[in-house]
Amino acid sequence: MTISVVLDNEGMISNYVSVFSDISSIKNVEAQLVFLSQHDPLTELPNRLLLNDRLSHAIEKSVRNDEKLALLFMDLDGFKDINDTFGHPMGDKLLQQVSKRLQKYLRQGDTLARLGGDEFLLVVEKFTFVDELEQVSKKIISILSEPFEVQGNKLFVGVSIGISVCPDDGYDASTLIRNADSAMYRAKELGRNNHQFYTCELTKAVTERLALESELRNALERDEFQLYYQPQVELKSGRIIGAEALIRWQSPQRGMVPPNKFILLAEKGGLILSIGEWVMREACRQVIKWRDEGYFLQRISVNVSGLQIQRGRLAETVEQILSETGLEAACLDLEITEGVLMSNPKEVIEILQDLRRLGLSLAVDDFGTGYSSLSYLKRFPINTLKIDQAFIRDIPDAPNDEAIARAIIALGGSLQLDTLAEGVETEAQRDFLLQEGCEFAQGYLYSRPLAENDFIAFMHGNILAGTK
Repeated sequence: MTISVVLDNEGMISNYVSVFSDISSIKNVEAQLVFLSQHDPLTELPNRLLLNDRLSHAIEKSVRNDEKLALLFMDLDGFKDINDTFGHPMGDKLLQQVSKRLQKYLRQGDTLARLGGDEFLLVVEKFTFVDELEQVSKKIISILSEPFEVQGNKLFVGVSIGISVCPDDGYDASTLIRNADSAMYRAKELGRNNHQFYTCELTKAVTERLALESELRNALERDEFQLYYQPQVELKSGRIIGAEALIRWQSPQRGMVPPNKFILLAEKGGLILSIGEWVMREACRQVIKWRDEGYFLQRISVNVSGLQIQRGRLAETVEQILSETGLEAACLDLEITEGVLMSNPKEVIEILQDLRRLGLSLAVDDFGTGYSSLSYLKRFPINTLKIDQAFIRDIPDAPNDEAIARAIIALGGSLQLDTLAEGVETEAQRDFLLQEGCEFAQGYLYSRPLAENDFIAFMHGNILAGTK
């Protein structure tokens, strides 16, 4: 209501004029704007802004009343695969269902928030024993393990949970969130779909990981990567028929860094695309260089990551590298893990067919460790099955491993594929593989992975011994 004064000719008040206006729509818009500024528009859960405010107040109250408070950092397992396979609209509907299912099981007074993506935070106030947090975590893991029905599709996700506690793990919101996040990453590393409590060691691990990632981003520009080569031999003759190119990182700060220390980090950060391209180009270039020096190598094997398959326009990259280096396609062998093949079989088949049309060969790496469907396996345009070293290591003392290796060799023969055993270290293993019909092998029995000059010396020694 607004009131205006009406004056007469002498400047005296003669009357008042009152005007009433309905401002409900304005107030509703204001309330909506306030809500949107503090809540996630997809799930209508508190967003980071409101969470920080509520968490800060909850921390003050818990410290004042000498009570404990916990923060659970939740990250969905397998959500990215659903997004990539079914699209983001389907992923959004799944997140909405996850949000509703979680809210049903919360205690009154606890705060559930969505940070973004597939990350959720839960503030648990007034608990007494750590066992209570374990029960809450197990309950969340259990309720999210049930299938979700989204547009006629049955979808499954898991959840990794990291837990930080006030005051033990921090007195402010940002510290508690950071420490719970570190614990969540630890849960991922330990197999996913579990919960982990924060420890001081995790902060050191996160700091180390961030430092390693920072150094890794500069390693390619600074020419710090090297390739080592492990010979691949024909079992019957012992003749060298190729080599697998294996990357190493010669860090000025850390010395020689093995691939298991940085490859996963490179994949998470997307660096594997540029690193993988460098490995392929360098390996092809090296084969040509060896030929010019008189050392002929029948094939060079290069590992390809899942990210290169999904995002890297792999066929175009391979064709360009072959053109630049002058290596014929028949000499390049790309190794793809069984898990990558089965992540999205229909799409992978199309990509592999494009690669085969170029004339190169394809191998399934670590075969036997994944969950290949035989109906798909026969459709993949592959040439070689590589038997994982886990099934070779204990031969001939492990009948089960012998049976698995024997079955893979027989499967390869039935599908008219070559078989190559990894990790061959003893003559007994070699004799078993020969007897069962395995064609090729690599491992310490023949040679460790070798730097460029050492590999030349190895090839030279074999030429002198009569096994070219």
